[in-house]
Amino acid sequence: MDLSSIIIGVIAVICGFRVFLTQSRARKLLYLCCLNFCIAALIALYIKSPMGGLASIVYLISSTLSSNAIAYTLEQMKKVE
Repeated sequence: MDLSSIIIGVIAVICGFRVFLTQSRARKLLYLCCLNFCIAALIALYIKSPMGGLASIVYLISSTLSSNAIAYTLEQMKKVE
């Protein structure tokens, strides 16, 4: 593994711990989004082919959509309360 993969992996581990340690839901979403970016980057760096890039793009788009759906739901819950 090269240095960039190791650095991205360390950032992903830190973000993973922060997701579980943080009490605020909004901050958890931010760390989860950062974790998703790290995973997409690791997929692209590990699979060095066009298919790896495509898998990375698909993962990034789907994780972004799910994060946006969660954020929208949390915002709607605040309006109801």
